[in-house]
Amino acid sequence: MKREYYQDIGYKPFLFYVIYGVTGEDLEVSQKRHKVDELPEGLDLRTLTRDQHGDYMDGFLTGPMGKVLEAANADLLKRCKEAKACVILQGTVINDSTLDYMRNAIGIIQAFIDKGAAGILDPQTIALYSPEQWTEKYFDKEVDVLRHVVILYSKEGAKYWLHTRGMAEFGRPDIGIDDVPEERTHDYMKVIEQMIYYGGQGVFFDRDTRLHTPDGKAFVIHPEFVNDFENEDYNNAYYNVTVLEDRE
Repeated sequence: MKREYYQDIGYKPFLFYVIYGVTGEDLEVSQKRHKVDELPEGLDLRTLTRDQHGDYMDGFLTGPMGKVLEAANADLLKRCKEAKACVILQGTVINDSTLDYMRNAIGIIQAFIDKGAAGILDPQTIALYSPEQWTEKYFDKEVDVLRHVVILYSKEGAKYWLHTRGMAEFGRPDIGIDDVPEERTHDYMKVIEQMIYYGGQGVFFDRDTRLHTPDGKAFVIHPEFVNDFENEDYNNAYYNVTVLEDRE
């Protein structure tokens, strides 16, 4: 799965998934069935059990993140909280010149689903998937970066802040545009979607760039790169984006 515009910008994709209701001993991966040809270099699998790591397991599903997950699917959250064990698939991918690493990670998780996983947590996008949701959204499909990244919006006074989470999974900065008037939120979300798409293809935005959206509009963006991985809004480096020009 080629990344058409790949550039090595000095940091790599970071993956972090929690698969509830299984252990590493359950894993049986088929290249034919699961589309997996390797565990990508840099990724590790760890098993946690409730007897030994209960507080750590619960930490993913409580607090502010737990409230978001409960609002989305309380029954699924409850099933995951009741799981006796979980597996963490985590690490920094070494070879990201293609998207094969993501195909392999998706297939490994699918193998755990086939062994009875109760749910899959992606903390980077604050999403908890049922096995059926994961399979439907990701498995046996071309890797679609837009499916892995979430665009959030927060109201700040009379305007909005649009921002992403999840681009770390592709080794690219997340994206934020602030002071967006309500009437521009749709257009600017389309701008962000274009940045997500090209970021997934390997682009690093280091200059003013003209982007064309599917509805026939054109926008010139100025991306300010902020190399700050400690910002809790992103947990990743990010762009502060200014829209310099837009045309119908």
